[in-house]
Amino acid sequence: MTQIKSTVFCDFSKLKNILEHKGFEFDKQAFAPSLVAFVHHFLPLRMKFLCESYVAYEKGKILGLISLEKDEKNPKRLKITRVFLEQNSFDIGKLLVQYVVSRYCAMGAVSFQVVVENSKSDLLSLFIDGCGFRKNADEYLYKIENTDLPNTAEINYEGFNFYKNIRVSEVCRLYNTSINSYQRHSFARVKKQFEPDFASGMSDKTSFSYVLEDEQKGRVYGYFNISTYNNADYVLDFVLDGAFEIYFQDALMFIANSLSKRTKKWNLYVKIKTYFSNYKVFKEYMELKGYKPVKSSSILTKDYLKEIKENSLLKSAKIVFNDITPAFKTNNSA
Repeated sequence: MTQIKSTVFCDFSKLKNILEHKGFEFDKQAFAPSLVAFVHHFLPLRMKFLCESYVAYEKGKILGLISLEKDEKNPKRLKITRVFLEQNSFDIGKLLVQYVVSRYCAMGAVSFQVVVENSKSDLLSLFIDGCGFRKNADEYLYKIENTDLPNTAEINYEGFNFYKNIRVSEVCRLYNTSINSYQRHSFARVKKQFEPDFASGMSDKTSFSYVLEDEQKGRVYGYFNISTYNNADYVLDFVLDGAFEIYFQDALMFIANSLSKRTKKWNLYVKIKTYFSNYKVFKEYMELKGYKPVKSSSILTKDYLKEIKENSLLKSAKIVFNDITPAFKTNNSA
């Protein structure tokens, strides 16, 4: 009989068959015995701040693992960040997904999201056909190395400033009005999601933000959030007003200059999401400059609950999945 339990109750040594699996990359320390992780497991959803993982096992053998974390400052939205399934274990995968959906819905969650590479057809089939997720948008990831951009320290970046809390309302307005109207329900944010996280000091993730603004008018035209787990690989999430798309190149150079002040060698991963109405402008710019997407992914969501009919799924080999951001915890450059 298959059993599922949190990794905080697992023997660390029994997780080695996953932790040491080629291609399944994440921080092993995250699974080490920890009083903080143990206490965190029992916190209500609104107070959670760490990634949580669950394993499915039979007769002492781990057949699958799933990890998920709360969307920043929105406890009712969760993101699945890792999946591991042994060979021919689609039913185990469905069981794990259904378990975490049921568990967190009982705690108050109403929406689940997972970003899956389009090349992983088995995993897409698991979530879409097996678990009732639907494709909501695409996400493209482009890699820029520190040697790709010229030294821009002497350029005047007027209008680019550190993000301050007084701009919360403006940033939130910019973000939501830039989303396609038919996708706004799934991706719109509230002001709280642009405020500093009180628990950020307890996480190994570092993030900082900049804005493109007109200080005199109190208007924000661009928001750029940069995050990292290892101070070498940085992920850029951004939104830029349609009338200011011409400043995209300046924004990249400004960010590159800022990163060079932090570390000598870095990689910047630029996320371009198709639910923004002007995403094609940025995608075309990156490709015109010779940057090829290192990943093309589907953004899948499940934000309503209903019974899903059983679907026959093809048996396949092992499935290994890491969301790009948490994968950077390993200090491995892509």
